[in-house]
Amino acid sequence: METRTKADPRVPGEIGAPIPGTVLSMPVAAGEQVEQGDTLVVLEAMKMQATVTAPMAGAVVKTFVSPGQQVEAKDLLLVLESSE
Repeated sequence: METRTKADPRVPGEIGAPIPGTVLSMPVAAGEQVEQGDTLVVLEAMKMQATVTAPMAGAVVKTFVSPGQQVEAKDLLLVLESSE
């Protein structure tokens, strides 16, 4: 498996994977506006799903994963730019 950039917890817009697993879906794309609590990524690990939600309202600047990819905990999934 390739090594991915880790999300920096000091940067509010960097969204990292909470658990290792497989990206099941990513209902957002770069350029889209999201509201706090919107689903950004759905991960699956050992038949359990984890939903990653937006911690703030803003725009998706860039995505780093796509459905079917394996990720490790803390891997950078996407970057949000706050609209506040």
